[in-house]
Amino acid sequence: MQRNVGRIDAIARIAGGVATAALALLVASGTVSVPVVSAVGLGIAAAVLIVEGATRRCLLYRALGIDRCPAK
Repeated sequence: MQRNVGRIDAIARIAGGVATAALALLVASGTVSVPVVSAVGLGIAAAVLIVEGATRRCLLYRALGIDRCPAK
């Protein structure tokens, strides 16, 4: 599968994933209470964002035919 995520988008995904992972840890420790969202769900979302940013491949972009990667 070819890359379809641009560099800036990848950096934003990684940063968002790290922030979401930090929030998941806070929810798991009981420091922060978030309605309807579990720490496991936040952890999965964080992992997906970090992996997509690191590999610069997004399955949703591929399904929708979006290509944000300028250089192949």
